[in-house]
Formats: sequence, C-alpha cells, structure tokens
Amino acid sequence: MRAFNSQITLYPTPAPKMKEELASTELLVAIEKSCEYLYAPKGSLSEGQREKICNHFQQLFQWMDGSYHLELLLEPGEFDWPSFYQSMKQFFPQFAWLKAQTDGSKYGKQVYRFDFVPLVFRKSGFPFAVHLEESLAQQFAMSAEEALKHGEQLIRELAEQNFSTNKKPEKVQPPIKQAEEKIQEVANSMDLVQKEEVNQENQSKARLRAVNQKLEMVIEKLELSMLYSGIQYFDQEHKEEGDWDKRIKISLREYTYLLQKGKFLEQMWNLNGELVNKTEKMTVTGNKLVYERDQVKEIKANLSARDIHFVIYECQVIESRAKVHARPWFRKPYVKLMKMDYDNLLSKAAYFDLLQGESSLLEKMVREQKDAPAKNAEEVG
Repeated sequence: MRAFNSQITLYPTPAPKMKEELASTELLVAIEKSCEYLYAPKGSLSEGQREKICNHFQQLFQWMDGSYHLELLLEPGEFDWPSFYQSMKQFFPQFAWLKAQTDGSKYGKQVYRFDFVPLVFRKSGFPFAVHLEESLAQQFAMSAEEALKHGEQLIRELAEQNFSTNKKPEKVQPPIKQAEEKIQEVANSMDLVQKEEVNQENQSKARLRAVNQKLEMVIEKLELSMLYSGIQYFDQEHKEEGDWDKRIKISLREYTYLLQKGKFLEQMWNLNGELVNKTEKMTVTGNKLVYERDQVKEIKANLSARDIHFVIYECQVIESRAKVHARPWFRKPYVKLMKMDYDNLLSKAAYFDLLQGESSLLEKMVREQKDAPAKNAEEVG
C-alpha cells in the first residue's frame, strides 16, 4: 500500500485569498469561543470580561492581522475537508479557527489553507495572548519543541484519516494456457486482495484508536476543568449584596447556557447518585483525586434531594422575570434579568459542573473496574 503523501506547513501570516472559500467564522466570535475554553477552569466569562476580550483583540488586529494559517498539499484523491476541519477544532481548542479555503489542484497537488489564531492563557497581564509555540505547549503539556512536533504529527494523522485515493488499481491478466492455471491465478489474486483489505482495515483501526485516545484526553481535561471550576465556585465566600434587585444584561447565549444546566441539574443529580452507589463497593487505591472527591462530598452534603427537586420551579420563575431581546437593532441578542436571578443561575450551573465532573470520574472508575478482569486474562494468556 502506498504511503500517505502530504506536505504540512504552518505560516505566521494569514492565508492569501484563494479561488474557493469553504467555511468562515468572524474573528471576534472565534476568539471568544477559544477564550471560553481557556477560562473554563476558573468559571464562565462575565459580560464585562467578554467586552474586554472583544476590545483588546479588535485593537490588536486593527493595525495588523496576527492570524496564522495551515497549508496542506495533498496528492490527487478525495479529501473530506469538513470532517478534517471539525477534528482540528476538537483537537486544537485553543486555536480560534477562522477560515478554510482551497484552490483545487495545483502542480499535481490539492491545496487547502486554514486560518487560525493560536491563543494562550497567561497569569499576569491581560490573560489571553497570541503565540503559536506557547499555545501548543499549553494544550499538550509538553515543551514548546515537543508540542510543535506532536501538533504537526497529529495534523498529519487527521489529514490521512480523512483522505482516500480515487485511483483504481490496474488489472493485469497474464496469458494463461490452461483453465486450471487461470483458476489458480484468480484464487491467488483474491487472496492477495483480501489480505490487503485486512491490512488496510487493521491500519485504519489503529489510526482510529490513536485518534480516539487523543480525543479522550481532551474530553477528560475538559471534564476535570469543570470539576475544579465547580469546587472553586463553592470555595469562594458569597456575601449577600445590597444590589440584588438590580437589572443586569448578559448575552442570550450565556443565559441559555446557564438555564439549560439548571434545568438538567436534577437529572445529573440522579445519575450521579447511581454512580456513587456503584463505586462505593469498589476498593480504590492510588487515586490522585481523593482530596477533590472529599471536597465534592462536603459540598453535596449541604444540599438535599428536596432542594434539587425545587430547581425546575426556580428556573421557571427566573424565566418569567427575565426579558429576552432576541433581535435588537445592530446588536447581538441579550437578556435583562435581576442580579439575584443571575447569581442563582451561576450557582446552579456550578453545581451542575461539579456533579458532571464527579460523574465522569466515577464512570471512568467503573469502566476500569470492568476492564481489569479482561486485561488480567490477556496478560495471563
């Protein structure tokens, strides 16, 4: 089987305009989405923080376009660019993906270019900055040099996974004098084809396993960030404020996001309870998250099932008081609601994140417990 032939290059400049624009996202929208991911371990971005992010990058890109672009040169064949582009967004969430373009075939190669802004979170100064090596090092928890190599290899694997050659194999039929020889020749060819198909299938499965493992790492990192975010929220001291009846404005997207978590809190509570009962019978040793689980238990002890059942009614009351402006003139959709209701939604969302993070850990423990006998049997065999 012919090796996958591709050329992958990262450029610290925006891509030149090409014949066909495949997909595009507004600069500030894409940047805000990546900033949300980066800020997740600390909680949700406030409306004020979103405005600061918008103003900062608007000024930054006003005088010079600081975006990068990825160039793919592929041999002639079928390239599933939508699936590849979606995979890039999943595996490189700190990159704000802006645009996908192509020129079709050129110099015997297919040319694709993808614009992006590599973002990094910093503890001092303005928390979000543009830097390729630091962004990769932060995403993969490696040195800058190792992260760059790992990133390029991951891009190559994702490109190969979404590429297939459209050339059909040539059929060679040597002259056969006797019918028996012809039958044997056909049988041998079929055997070779079957072996090649099995070999390709095994290699595809191996690539898919590697991609799935990397995806699981990204998901696990996000779930842990939700758990820590919930713990940090409840660790903070929440004082009764005098402006509880003040009307504040938040984006419709944030309002919908928080309200959905509140409405599904009871379901997450029940699911979490079932998993806790399952794992109580397990003997867990060497768990690095024992301290975090103890914190979760302490927080959960302050709420009863009766409190959780009351959440749906509270969400309905908040909805009845909130004023949704879905299509304001020349502005993004927003919602006006009381500060008391906003704080209430934040609390419910933090509790949802806490339970979902713990549930993810418990599910992993259950899976590992089930897989242990099979793994031991393989080792013995």
